Amino acid sequence: MLEWLVAWWDGVELWLVQLPYPLQVTLVLAVLLPLAWGLARLIDRGVDRLGAKLTRVSDAEPPVGRRDADRGREEPA
Repeated sequence: MLEWLVAWWDGVELWLVQLPYPLQVTLVLAVLLPLAWGLARLIDRGVDRLGAKLTRVSDAEPPVGRRDADRGREEPA
């Protein structure tokens, strides 16, 4: 059923290992760094939102994403 995917992945893997080492490292970093950064950002925002919902402190600081949006507002005196 997924034989085409396995065959495709084997071809990609074979192509990658036949490249010179500096090109392998460059290609892997160009793909993995953005993926890892995006996943870390997604996890961070999820933890911030979950923490904001579960906190008992009413005047707790908002998550980092919300602080950025409120920078233009002045604090009431």
